[in-house]
Amino acid sequence: MAGGLFFTLLAAGCVSVNSYVENGHDKADFRELRPHDPPTPVLVVAEFSINGVPHPEVNPAIYNEVVRVLQRTRVLQPVSQDPGTTLTVAVDDTVNLDKVGRASLITGLTEGLMGSISKDDYHFTYTLHANDGKPQTGLYRHAMLTVAGKAAPPSYGQPHQPDEAFSIIVKQSVLEFLSDINSTDASKPVMLVPETPDGK
Repeated sequence: MAGGLFFTLLAAGCVSVNSYVENGHDKADFRELRPHDPPTPVLVVAEFSINGVPHPEVNPAIYNEVVRVLQRTRVLQPVSQDPGTTLTVAVDDTVNLDKVGRASLITGLTEGLMGSISKDDYHFTYTLHANDGKPQTGLYRHAMLTVAGKAAPPSYGQPHQPDEAFSIIVKQSVLEFLSDINSTDASKPVMLVPETPDGK
């Protein structure tokens, strides 16, 4: 699913692996969203890539996570057939795979004594488009640090398994987008580009 997961596979065995979610992306939560009555039905389309190269085998995992979050919000309601409104979620993981591979190999060979850290920078593009209207697009950035072996963890956050950390990242990006579109005029096209978080 991500460069961090390549890292996990390469450093597998007796080496401990923990992932950390970048700070500054938890400004929106479920309680602050204004639910629609009834929720707006949408067809969800998910696309995942690594360094711009599509990895369609990951699309179902992205789709399932986005749908799970949306179902809790009552703002948008995922449906299986096109209701006239589509939410496209494109995720690009930018990561130096060569660097991660070399570091992971060393960590594995030394059984974690020489620890390694990989960073996945995620670029999310959310596009909500009704057939009879203009698209609303939100651009978001997030990141995950994966620490293997005896490398020093970041000074923030709690350790998670990589899959769990990635689920948190997707959830936070969905909530950011929904919070932003709640505060805009749905009849007008808009490009939402939130500020980069200060906390690292």
